[in-house]
Amino acid sequence: MLPKIPGLYAEQQLASTDLPYEEPEIDAIFLSHAHFDHVAHICFVDPKIPVYLGAGTKLFMESMEDTSSFCDYREHEYKTFRTGKKIKIDNITVEPIHTDHSIPAAYGFVIHTSDATIVYTGDFRLHGTRKDLSEDFIQKAKGSSPDSLICEGTRMALQEKRKNFSEQQVEDKSNQIVASTDKIVFATHYSRDIDRFRSFYNVAVKNGRKLVIPPKNAYLLSKLIQDEHLDVPDPSKDKHILVYYKRKKSGTYDDSDYYLWERQFMDKMANAEYVHKNQKKLIMDLDFFQFGELIDIRPQRGSPFIHSMSEPFSEEDIEDEVLHNWLDHFGMQFHQLHASGHLNKYQIGQVVKEIDAKKVFPVHTENAKLFEKITNRVQLVKREKSYSV
Repeated sequence: MLPKIPGLYAEQQLASTDLPYEEPEIDAIFLSHAHFDHVAHICFVDPKIPVYLGAGTKLFMESMEDTSSFCDYREHEYKTFRTGKKIKIDNITVEPIHTDHSIPAAYGFVIHTSDATIVYTGDFRLHGTRKDLSEDFIQKAKGSSPDSLICEGTRMALQEKRKNFSEQQVEDKSNQIVASTDKIVFATHYSRDIDRFRSFYNVAVKNGRKLVIPPKNAYLLSKLIQDEHLDVPDPSKDKHILVYYKRKKSGTYDDSDYYLWERQFMDKMANAEYVHKNQKKLIMDLDFFQFGELIDIRPQRGSPFIHSMSEPFSEEDIEDEVLHNWLDHFGMQFHQLHASGHLNKYQIGQVVKEIDAKKVFPVHTENAKLFEKITNRVQLVKREKSYSV
C-alpha cells in the first residue's frame, strides 16, 4: 500500500517487492507527532536517511517500542528538535512550531526554500488545554506569507455528527459524574492522550479518589517525566496513582510473570481484589482489552463508564457492540465524553483564510473537495503525483 518512491526504502524491506533498491535520494524525514498514522512506516525507511522529530515524540516512540511486541521503528539516525530551532537541509530550512493535538510534542512546519515558503499544519486543534500553542503556529504561518499550505482535514465533513466538546468540558462533565456517585467509575481513552489522562487525574484528585492505570500507561509516564516541558506526575511516587496488574501465568502476582518494564511499579499494585474492595475510592482506566477483568472486579451495578474516545463510525461497529454487551451484563451506565484532536470544519475554514496561502493542498482527509467551499485556491492531490510550488 505504500507509494513506490525510489531511494526511500530499506534494502531488506524491498526484498519481496517489484521496486528495486536504490541508494537514498531523500535527504531527511520530518515527523510531526507520535501517532501511528504518522510514524509507523518509519520501519520501512532506509536507515541511511536521518529522521527529525520533536524531543517528546522520541520519548513516545521509545515507550511504544519497549512495551509493544509489534512496534519496531528500526535503527535510524534520530535528530530531535523543539520550537525555535531552524534546521537547514541543503538549501531548505525547516522551522518546527508547536501545536496542540491529542498527543503532546506535536508540530507543524514552516518550510523555507529559495523559491517559495510552504506551511504544513500536521494534526492540530484549537479546543484543547494548550490552544495557545496552535495559535502560535497559525500566527507564525501567517507571518511567513506562504506560497502553499498543506492542511489536514480529518473532520472536514458535510455534517458534523459527533459531539464537539472541548478538553475542559470533558473534565468538567467527568467531574460531575464522579462527584454524583459512590461507586467506582471506569474510563477509557487513547493511552497517548496525555491531556485526557490529566483530565481524569484532576477529577480523581478533586474527589479524593485514586486513579488506577495499566502498567503500559505508567511506563509511558515514567518516560515522559524526562521531558521538562511535559507536566506529568511520576507514577512511582504520586500518591493519587495506582497501577493495575492482571493475574498472569502462575495464577498469582509473582513478579517473574511480568516483563521487566512492568515490574518497576509493583509496589503501586492494585489487583482485582483490591479494586473490588475499594470501589468508591477509585477511578479506573479500563481499555477494551481489559474488559475481562470485570469478571474478577465485580463492579456494583450502576457504576459509570466514561467512553472518552471517538464515537463509532457506524451502527455496525462490532467492537462497539461487544463493549455495550459487557456494560449491559454488569449493569453499568454509559457516558460518551470526548474532545477531538482535530479542528472541526468551521475552524479549518477560519485557519485557511487566516494563513492566506496562495495555494492550499488538503491532506489527511476523506473529503478534500469540501475545501473548495472555503477557497478557490485548492489543489486536490493524487497518489504518487508530484506538485510544484
